[in-house]
Amino acid sequence: MAADLPVKAPPMVAAPIFNWTGFYIGGFVGGAGADRDAFASEPVTPTGVFYNGLALGTGYGLQSSFIGGGTIGYNWQRPGSNWVVGIEGEAGYMHLRGARQDVNAAAAGLSPVDSVFANRLGDAYGVIAGRVGWTARNALFYVKGGVAFVDRSSSFTDNCIGPGAPGCGGGFLVINRSDIDVTYAAGAGVEYAFNNNWSIKGEYLYLGTQRSYTASNAAVLPAGSVFSYTNSDPGVHTGKIGVNYRWGGPVVAKY
Repeated sequence: MAADLPVKAPPMVAAPIFNWTGFYIGGFVGGAGADRDAFASEPVTPTGVFYNGLALGTGYGLQSSFIGGGTIGYNWQRPGSNWVVGIEGEAGYMHLRGARQDVNAAAAGLSPVDSVFANRLGDAYGVIAGRVGWTARNALFYVKGGVAFVDRSSSFTDNCIGPGAPGCGGGFLVINRSDIDVTYAAGAGVEYAFNNNWSIKGEYLYLGTQRSYTASNAAVLPAGSVFSYTNSDPGVHTGKIGVNYRWGGPVVAKY
């Protein structure tokens, strides 16, 4: 009869939750592309005189770019919780660029190669962002958002050999503008930890560079004439894969 008595099953022991707390540093590679074309208005004086005689704008695409760089950050996860919060800094390289001959020059009967708009987003950018995520065993699904710093420049150049050259618009003009755009960044990703130190991630991040700004300069002819144009930049989609090395967190039992 004793042999037929029920035997208690061993108590269920929950698998430990991987803990993401700690500092980390890593690197990444990926690609970037504009979310629309850039657009530039015709250079115009304060009195309304257009450089090539027409109040037209020029749209042009920017080439996609390789991106690469590094990250450093810190995660915090309360023991027993699936929620992870953290802060991350990212610095990288990208080089979206494009150029187009001024369509207004051709419409005005001038040589279309005379005047060219050009634009560049990069060569450097940086992001400081917060992260919030949810863990599922060794995987971390997260969203992030923060501030981005993107180097950018644009230009309008009349490529005539000199003032009054055949096919020129009666002047010679170069307008350049270069600055650091301070804007927002937002995205999401997933990271998987192989062990207590190493993990791999895939991430999408949008850089909100979609905005307009004005540049101006004086022309050689007519003497003293100041021309301005407005350039509208696109936003930038980025996608990356990366590897992180983590330290300074609690030791977690392997599954």
